Amino acid sequence: MPDTAFATLLDQAQNTAAEKRLCVPDDWMQGRTAYGGLVAAMALNSMRGHVARERKVRSLLFSFVGPLDSEPFSIRTQRLRSGKSVTTIESKIIQNDKICCTAVGSFGGDRDSQIQMEPIGRLEMPDPSRAIELPYIEGLTPAFTRHFNYRWALGEFPFSGKGGQEIGGWISFREGTNCLTEEWLVALADAWPTPVLSKLKEPAAASTMTWNLGFVHLDRNTCSENEWWAYHCVIDSAERGYAHERSVVWDPEGQLALYSYQTTTVFA
Repeated sequence: MPDTAFATLLDQAQNTAAEKRLCVPDDWMQGRTAYGGLVAAMALNSMRGHVARERKVRSLLFSFVGPLDSEPFSIRTQRLRSGKSVTTIESKIIQNDKICCTAVGSFGGDRDSQIQMEPIGRLEMPDPSRAIELPYIEGLTPAFTRHFNYRWALGEFPFSGKGGQEIGGWISFREGTNCLTEEWLVALADAWPTPVLSKLKEPAAASTMTWNLGFVHLDRNTCSENEWWAYHCVIDSAERGYAHERSVVWDPEGQLALYSYQTTTVFA
């Protein structure tokens, strides 16, 4: 069976007013649950229909309550408040009458401000042509990873027993598009493994518990082509089965596009 295009799944999530039933295909799974980056992107896409387009997504908060398997599910989305500048939207991913994920998005129009600070510049690392290509290996790497191109540039590989503090590199969708909106960016930002897996010498599972994303718009046209996006993630702490990590994503021109903070559960 051919892989399911990311664009197709976004289209299905776009109009969820009637709580239509959706499914995550096998090629977008991550072990026993759906790939979190896809779930988050579908929630964001559902939110779009409840807010004026000129209000850009500024932040997203996700709590992954439980696994979302391949059975039908629905997205319930509602506007919590719409003020003069900011609209707040809530989405819930529901399967078999259980909440699998809750999401809150803040969408804000541009404001005149005296404060403008330059975001952090892109980290120095080998360019994609000199970085290490990571192949998709059936039965070893998660199913969803076959939708992405990876070039590993910083840190040690998962389960090498040599690292654990940071990873970095380049990523792009295998699926062609000339309009990579924030939904696509959310999916890119979650596609890398947590750095703590590099501390282990044998495979173990890890999953995101909470995820906080902030978007940096600058003067960039967010509808960018699907080129190489840079990624870097560091671990702030890891103990007693939980890791706290922060990451950043830069666009193909080297401008900061997204930063995130995750609390990850590690089953090792």
